[in-house]
Amino acid sequence: MKKLYLTFLWHMHQPYYKDDEAGVYHLPWVFLHGIKDYIEMAKYYEIYNIKAIFNLVPSLIEQIIDISKNFEQDILINKISQPVANLSENDKKFLKKALFWANEKNMISPSSRYKELYIRYGKNDLPIDSLSDLLDLEVHFLLSWTGTFIRDESSFIKSLILKDRFYTEDEKDQLLSILKSKFKYILEYYKTLKNRGKIEISTTPYYHPILPLLLEPASFYEALPDISIPTNAIQLTEDASWHVKEAKSLYKKIFEEDPKGFWPAEGSVSTKTAETLIRHRLIWMASDEDILSRSLNLDLKDNNFRNKLYKKYYYSSDDQNIFIFFRDKELSDLFGFVYSGLPPEKAVDDFLGKLKEIFLKCNFSPHVSIILDGENAWEFYHNNAREFFDLLYLKISETEWIETITYSEAIYKTEIGAEELQYVASGSWIYGNFSTWMGHPEKNKAWELLYKAIETYEKYKNNISPKKRNEIEKEIHVAQGSDWFWWYGDDHYTEQADTLDYLFRKHIINIYKKLSIDPPDELFIPIKKFHKKLKINPPIGEVYSNFDARLSSIFEYLGAGDVDIKYDLSSMHSDSNHLQRMRWGFLGNYLLMIILGNLKPLLTSKEDVVLHIKVNDDLIKVYLNKRSMENSSTKMVLKDYRVDESIELLFEIDKKIINTNIQLSFDLLKGDRIIEKAPVYSPISIFLTRKSLNNWVV
Repeated sequence: MKKLYLTFLWHMHQPYYKDDEAGVYHLPWVFLHGIKDYIEMAKYYEIYNIKAIFNLVPSLIEQIIDISKNFEQDILINKISQPVANLSENDKKFLKKALFWANEKNMISPSSRYKELYIRYGKNDLPIDSLSDLLDLEVHFLLSWTGTFIRDESSFIKSLILKDRFYTEDEKDQLLSILKSKFKYILEYYKTLKNRGKIEISTTPYYHPILPLLLEPASFYEALPDISIPTNAIQLTEDASWHVKEAKSLYKKIFEEDPKGFWPAEGSVSTKTAETLIRHRLIWMASDEDILSRSLNLDLKDNNFRNKLYKKYYYSSDDQNIFIFFRDKELSDLFGFVYSGLPPEKAVDDFLGKLKEIFLKCNFSPHVSIILDGENAWEFYHNNAREFFDLLYLKISETEWIETITYSEAIYKTEIGAEELQYVASGSWIYGNFSTWMGHPEKNKAWELLYKAIETYEKYKNNISPKKRNEIEKEIHVAQGSDWFWWYGDDHYTEQADTLDYLFRKHIINIYKKLSIDPPDELFIPIKKFHKKLKINPPIGEVYSNFDARLSSIFEYLGAGDVDIKYDLSSMHSDSNHLQRMRWGFLGNYLLMIILGNLKPLLTSKEDVVLHIKVNDDLIKVYLNKRSMENSSTKMVLKDYRVDESIELLFEIDKKIINTNIQLSFDLLKGDRIIEKAPVYSPISIFLTRKSLNNWVV
């Protein structure tokens, strides 16, 4: 009987936030995602008759174990645990910023008290000064990060949510006690589900390094031959093997058997990576469809070849095979970036409809892989995506032609076609290359500092004790993690970029200190120079344009407003990049706007390509590959447009919205599928005025 086999792989990962020298965790994400996401995501597989793979990174496992022994190591939890009356002024200043590290719409706004404090925090004339304010803020922060299942199981937590304000220290302590007890149970819970056959657990090289760049830095050039990498780059084959071997060792210690498969960090693979994993007796690994496309030298976006994505593949070395599974990029990205903005019923129907299309199109039993971050997307959904997942898993479990399986099971499903790969292309799940971790001047600088430290260690390591060597090698291995390089450059944004920069440099400084060598001065200078924020440069005068969707003259849009509409790419990443910047300005009574990007490849699509422009509560639809537009706005009326690499728009503006803020966002659709959103999460607020203004930052 023909079926569609469906595999979910949820990647659970945090970099190593601990400074071992100081004995403290500088960022709280292990604990916070533990109580909100790690338990929550696994719980569904206890409830519903479905299966999945959870990829637990060793650096995360290590931190869960360590924090469970002493929660006070976490700087934020340490300060929250203290009575607010005992806090220093510096502690209060730190907390008043950190306690708003939560999604405004879905985590802060549901509480009237938390939202009130958030609004006051944004206004300097209404400071949060009283001890009662700060105590309420601490409790609401913890509640906002508490998973829905933990809330459901605790009448005490429900009572705190209803109370909403005037919390006591005893109530805060009791809440912390409940959350800590749940956190301690995470690994045991996963082990229980695995032993019941409900989930498979896979893992990743230990500190989440980009394995191909350790094995062969020059593999960077395979996809990007014209971009420079550090001149002092060195092969770190032994380090790569260490990350794999120690990941397997920790896995066996916790789960009492060897792992069968790896999700290499960021889906980063190469032929040498496959051969390394084969030598370490792994039977499967996974990556992205872009890697399969390059490995086969086929365009998998072409409908003539698309079905090849839904088979399984293997690579052979020394008479041993490793099976390779490839994520469906479009479907996976819908979970990360699109379905959060839809009602659960519509999102679930859309997903099942797309699976049905694949099922009917294939003349074999297709195997579809949904692989994405299992922790960062859900704060952008209502109620931590509870209604979405409940409905999704219920409908999947009731659909006869869908069967959820793990990769270890898929290997033995003869109904799923298998093909051999002669080589595995070098690249990752982002753009199919390694530009997210190397190539930008900041990223290269970080690698250069690390390579220098490694060379210094190699020079002196025979003169130090085995204990000291182990300590130094841990610092080296931690610094090889992908996350440090992710946040350098101008492609991702986080409020904690400076802390992450400090931690990376601190790990390298520790190498020199343990060698009793003065660290180079450059290690005390921040690497991070590009701080990606929503910087809106407003217009400084009227604009001129040829109105041809091209900037063919330096005088076009001179003095226009300008904003990066992809500023909010963060710990998640959308691969689509057709929409990039927006410029705008007045020309007489009209508003001119140009969305700069890479739209030309879409213009030959046989499907309708439509740009949805959301202006406050109104929707404007612009068809890119045919002349048509639909306008529901009476305040901002689209009169004409042009499309080339970019799209240029001419609006007639109602005087009533001049000198007011308008909310703008853009969805790009191909057929009925949203292929890109800009901004990814929240609309941009533009103050629409003809007056000249100074630049401002939101």
